[in-house]
Amino acid sequence: MIEHYITTIALSVIALVTIGALTLGTAVYRKLKPVYEARFSIEQRNRIGQLAGDACAWAERNYAKAGAEKFHEAVKYLTVKLDQIGVSIKPEEVEAAVQKAWEEFNPNKIKSA
Repeated sequence: MIEHYITTIALSVIALVTIGALTLGTAVYRKLKPVYEARFSIEQRNRIGQLAGDACAWAERNYAKAGAEKFHEAVKYLTVKLDQIGVSIKPEEVEAAVQKAWEEFNPNKIKSA
């Protein structure tokens, strides 16, 4: 008879511990998910910046006197590279990344406002 009570109590304790662990795990997941996503976003942005620099260098070399065409070719290059690694961003973000990389690549050509 007493074994029945011990078994019931033990199963109840196990159930409570399991529910507590699941609740705690869910709370921790909710707290850590935005941190993980932000870190991934920072790493992704760094990678996009590196690729944008590569695009500018490539366009500078292959389209030295082309003007606006050079910018558009760098945007095409970056778009293709991002597609190859599975990163999808808006076209205006691609253009912004190329513009920033171009400004870093050519600091003496930046126009003052």
